[in-house]
Amino acid sequence: MSDGPDAVALAWVEATMEAGDLRRAWEHTDPDLRLVLAQHWIMSQQHDADVAAEDLDALAAGLAAPSPGHPLWDRFASQRLRRWRQHWGNFTTMTWGIADERQELSPGIEIVTFMEKHRLLDWAQPGSPPVTRRFALRSTLPSTGGGWLVAGLDGSALFRPGWPPAPIPVPRPGGMHRS
Repeated sequence: MSDGPDAVALAWVEATMEAGDLRRAWEHTDPDLRLVLAQHWIMSQQHDADVAAEDLDALAAGLAAPSPGHPLWDRFASQRLRRWRQHWGNFTTMTWGIADERQELSPGIEIVTFMEKHRLLDWAQPGSPPVTRRFALRSTLPSTGGGWLVAGLDGSALFRPGWPPAPIPVPRPGGMHRS
């Protein structure tokens, strides 16, 4: 994938929030984030007999696979998408755009900031600050095809897979630049 961070973030939002297709978003999602999302879901579903009957590590790996085929995938994807829609509301590429201020946090990690389109032109004006959605994107190694992948969904932390997944605070901005 050779798209820049903005294009990848847009494709991820289109796949999840507009098309309701987590499988399509998976190709734009960092492997660690895929595993963290699977582990988080499993932990929230441990009371469920279908989940409890599984080896949890194998289930997490199956759900986080680049081309998931686990029998619980559809349920996982449906619940994950529903939760994002409840939490983020009307967050689509039709109503939100990317601010032209990007934060490079460290080599290979950038924050892409979305805000409501009607606020994009006046976001620096005095008054109440705009609501934003901040995604961390990680550059992948050229040996894996290069490109960018969504690695964090709140702009303040990445997560290390585990039981439970552990937050890794993102480094504070070393600099901002206009893209």
